[in-house]
Amino acid sequence: MNALHDRRSARFLVALSSLVAACPLVVSGSGRADDALMTGVAMVPADAAFLSATLRLREQVEKVLASNAFASVKRLPAVERALDALEEQKIQPGSPLSMAATFLELPENKQAVAVLTDMVSSDVFLYGEPSCITLLDLFQKVNRAQQAAGFLEMGRATGDGAAVGRRSEIVPVRRQVPDTVDPDLSRLQARLIAQTLVDNVESIVVPDLVWGFKITDAAAAKTQIERLRTMLNLVTQGNPDLAKAVSRKKVRDGELMTITVDGAMIPWGEFMAGMIDDLDVDGFEAVLERLQDLDLVVALGLVGDRVILSLGDSADHLDKLATPGDGKGLVSVPALAPLREHRSRPITAISYASEALNKLQMGSTADIEQLAELSEQAAQRAGLSDEAAAEARRILDKVAAAMRRQMPVAGPTMGYSFMTDSGYEGYDWNWSKNRPYDGSKRLDLTAHVGGAPLAAWVIRGRTDAAQFEELVSVGGLAMSFLRRHVLPRVAGDDRDKAEAFDERLAPLAAKATEILRKKILPATADGQLGLVIDDKGRTKRLSEALPASADPLPLVEPAIAIRLTDAALFREGLSDLFSLADELVEQIRAVDPSAVPSGYRIPEPEKTKVPGGSVWSFRLGGAGLDEQIQPSIGVGDEVAVLSFVPKQAARIVAGAPLETGSQLTKYEEPLASAAALDVAGVIDLVEPWLVYAARYGSVQQAEGEVDADRVLSADDENAQARDILGQVKVVLEALRSIRVAVAETRVTPEATVTRWRNVIRDQPSGL
Repeated sequence: MNALHDRRSARFLVALSSLVAACPLVVSGSGRADDALMTGVAMVPADAAFLSATLRLREQVEKVLASNAFASVKRLPAVERALDALEEQKIQPGSPLSMAATFLELPENKQAVAVLTDMVSSDVFLYGEPSCITLLDLFQKVNRAQQAAGFLEMGRATGDGAAVGRRSEIVPVRRQVPDTVDPDLSRLQARLIAQTLVDNVESIVVPDLVWGFKITDAAAAKTQIERLRTMLNLVTQGNPDLAKAVSRKKVRDGELMTITVDGAMIPWGEFMAGMIDDLDVDGFEAVLERLQDLDLVVALGLVGDRVILSLGDSADHLDKLATPGDGKGLVSVPALAPLREHRSRPITAISYASEALNKLQMGSTADIEQLAELSEQAAQRAGLSDEAAAEARRILDKVAAAMRRQMPVAGPTMGYSFMTDSGYEGYDWNWSKNRPYDGSKRLDLTAHVGGAPLAAWVIRGRTDAAQFEELVSVGGLAMSFLRRHVLPRVAGDDRDKAEAFDERLAPLAAKATEILRKKILPATADGQLGLVIDDKGRTKRLSEALPASADPLPLVEPAIAIRLTDAALFREGLSDLFSLADELVEQIRAVDPSAVPSGYRIPEPEKTKVPGGSVWSFRLGGAGLDEQIQPSIGVGDEVAVLSFVPKQAARIVAGAPLETGSQLTKYEEPLASAAALDVAGVIDLVEPWLVYAARYGSVQQAEGEVDADRVLSADDENAQARDILGQVKVVLEALRSIRVAVAETRVTPEATVTRWRNVIRDQPSGL
């Protein structure tokens, strides 16, 4: 859904510095420790919508540059050639690099580069004012307007009626779509978006964003800011409209230069005149007036030992900057309290999102409520009756009510990371309530992941039979709606076929529901679910359509593991589902003989006894894949497994404690989720396939095609492939310095807390 895209977009700024820490490339060493609560974070006001801070960037980069892994990559011929080419360009007269090098040789420009480097070296923060939430809320309303247009257009596509607009609290569909005009989707979207802007004109704002950079040479920074102000004055003095654009602002113990772009200078009316005249939306003049009243103000200057850069509709929000050490501002809010435990550690990143921001990101039932609001218009556009519109609304209201009961209650979030002697460690705190996690018990499914997989993630969710019943109820209502109001509108033979399918398949759906209700769901009521990715299998020919490999290639083996509370009941339910699948094939064939080949039946699975249980596997006849690849279901006394490789299913059923990352954790305590990733193992998986691809490419380049009966070996590598593979091997070896990462999530009465750690080990010198 588009709402998901909005939430992801909003998270980007909040997560920026966390991504830097989550993808570390440094080697061991904890570095110098300072008080994290005395960094630039201490300047952020308490009502900030979000915060993202990156600390010790220079220290981290220097560790990378000093590592043996980086040295090995730097020695690669391709890297050396690239560096030599850059040096040649720098001394070649007239080249862009030569001109840039000459420009940077000027003392004032050298100082500018030094100031910029200093600014990002040790302490950088970005925060957003509440105006960011206001603008994000407007974006979501606009997005819902687009969805509303799509919903109404879908109704138009199935009928000849016209929508009668009425005021909606979710999306403003005020105007009647004319009977004589059948607007396309883009026009309808534009109209609804324009009306949304009219109804939310006060939410059209310039978001206030503030960057802060710690500086060690304040005099140099002040010189460069004054230099920039002088240049801007020279530019603006020749334009009467910009004569007063550059000014000064006092902020606490500093002064900033401000550059103002007057919104009235932008010809908004000319930009939108044609579109608005065409759409004829009442009140849009207020939107244009709002845009013209908004100024864009950029502020830059020194406040204490920080260079401050601000963007907003004014610079007044900078008056709220806190003073480090006074205990006020964002560091005083409860969400930052957990950071105090590690405040003296070498912190590398801090992130924060307010409750108000998370409420928007978390989503709501607004999309479903909007569909309910628009059900009357959509039904009329589709030519459905008032009764159908009322029934659709009842269904959608019920869906919204069910969703509302399950929605988390938003709270603030905060995370931070720091360097350790072995890599990085971090914590993420989430104070939202009603989240779908159960952390009351130990995750014993971690004993059924097959030993040391490449990756494993185990979670225990809250189970609620009422949710299933609500889903069944809504599904039944939806099917009843289709039978009564949609099927009668389907033409001739298609309607007969649809009714025949409904008559024969509806009883099967009811049977499947009963199997799930009485057998599968009770047998899996513990709520533990695991995702396992492994590479234990080896193949020389993945598919008959591909050439074989002289060297064994690892198979990627994904699997889902489910903790069982009643293995016998699960087996019984599984058997019933197998029988139901055969019946499904027969009923489809009875309605449409051409849909299923005559005599076809779902293949009987091959049952194999394994330690701890049984595995049922299905051969993929005619698929041409390696015989190791067979969809399989394993069932033991404690676990059920869905896998594409029977041997993996057998390993998981047999049970073996999670060894990946075992040097960092044992997963002994009550947890809501646990995860482990063997980073070096993933690289071991990828490397043979890169070699295979290079050999395939070499043969294809030489012969135009690759015979499927061929066996690819080192003899097939051409000189270019050997050179590339040699350099790729060095890069992969350097990446293997990141060994393993683990994460654990606990649910406390106050918050959901995730702790993550990784191990980074530099490669030996000389490799």
